Amino acid sequence: MTQAHDLPPEVLVRGLTYAGFVLVAYQLVKSMIVGPIKLFYKDTTFGQGMPFKTYDDDVRARHTSELHACLLYLRDFMQAIDDADFNAIQALREHRDDLAHNLVHRLPIRSEEHQLLWERADRAIFKLSNHRAFMEIGADPEFQGLGIDWETAAGGEYVLFQKAVESVRLLNEKAGDAG
Repeated sequence: MTQAHDLPPEVLVRGLTYAGFVLVAYQLVKSMIVGPIKLFYKDTTFGQGMPFKTYDDDVRARHTSELHACLLYLRDFMQAIDDADFNAIQALREHRDDLAHNLVHRLPIRSEEHQLLWERADRAIFKLSNHRAFMEIGADPEFQGLGIDWETAAGGEYVLFQKAVESVRLLNEKAGDAG
């Protein structure tokens, strides 16, 4: 195994850049999952017969990890994601955790080996962004009839996530050109 201090500067920079993209993408994903759900429940009291109770009852009771609990809520209660999406986001979290805690031991990083993970995560994040955009805008009668294609609509957070995914793709291409 090559030691980090033995790596050529361009390989080290490429690995650290990739790790940065992973960390940013994960934080973005986490904030777009947890934040809106917490906001939905914040300072809200639901009436009798409503399918919602409290954040603690509906979400936090599902798992000790807040992100995991929110994903279960989105999958099982809201049906905004499926098992494949759930697993893709969990795989991104595991990849992030591995890099965050073991970065020195993972260098050099072969980012192209993770291309399938990025494709799976991209699909899941699009679905979440699409769901959220529809819930915030599409359900409002004022916006109905404007010709919005809800199959392709996504929020700004997805656009930012796509930039991270595109950056990883470009990093992979540069690595391929240099190798």
